[in-house]
Amino acid sequence: MIDTKTLLNGYKIDKNSLDDIIDELMLDKEINEFVTSNDIKPEVLMNSINTLLEFRDDTITNEKGKRESKSVKGYKLTLRYENGIIKSSYKSLYPKSKKNEKIKVVNLPNEILDASLEDFSLTSEERKSVYHYARRFINNFKTENEIKGLYISGKFKCGKTYLSVAIANEIAQKGYNVIMCYYPELSSILKDSTKINSEYSYLDIVEELKTVDLLILDDFGGDSLNTNIRDEALGVILQYRMTKSKPIILTSNINLSKIVDVCLRKDGSESERIKALRIYERINELTEEFQLTERYKEISF
Repeated sequence: MIDTKTLLNGYKIDKNSLDDIIDELMLDKEINEFVTSNDIKPEVLMNSINTLLEFRDDTITNEKGKRESKSVKGYKLTLRYENGIIKSSYKSLYPKSKKNEKIKVVNLPNEILDASLEDFSLTSEERKSVYHYARRFINNFKTENEIKGLYISGKFKCGKTYLSVAIANEIAQKGYNVIMCYYPELSSILKDSTKINSEYSYLDIVEELKTVDLLILDDFGGDSLNTNIRDEALGVILQYRMTKSKPIILTSNINLSKIVDVCLRKDGSESERIKALRIYERINELTEEFQLTERYKEISF
């Protein structure tokens, strides 16, 4: 249930007015259709009031008659319902070029596949720091001055995924192959690939992830880490890329220092801790960590 004493995104929710606010939100045609089509329950609405208020207040009808974001020109704030939670994201009203053929994407939002470093906001020192490192990473990719990849941690909508896709686009433009994976989805694919008559070959997937010029794993730690995936896939991929100096970029809502705990099995035995520590050490060797603490309201995922 919402903490009514908390101020979120500029909206202070009074407990006595929750029902009135929901009734008011349901007068919005788009919100009403979204709620009705997804059969969203009242308790979900109550826990998503701030998302819905932001959607309503940020959406206008532009001079061309299109529904558009008031704060991000050329984009529209959209709603989606995932795992019992209402979420929002920005979608371009004017799609640009089709996805670069050098980039293979596994379950990332289509609306950010044209992400550009030029559009990455430099509103804080931490954003400037990761931006300048990203520029160095791109400029020195596959040269004798090549530097580590990036481990970008931070809260939802701070720009982690957007920045990693922007880097991927520039690397692809230089002629190199890139694979970008939403890690929880990749984990599911790897699990399914071990089944009989699977559409995918487990060994082929691991081999491709090991050898691609640049590998990007998005939302790492966003899914419980199956120990078989950890030891037989992730560990192998990281070890190979470390020994062959093949860079990797990871985004996560978890600081790198906490990755050991994420990679542990529940029993927390000493042997398990050693295996988890190996994952941490490989990631630490392959990447430079940057933390984004600022939630940025502009085309960020």
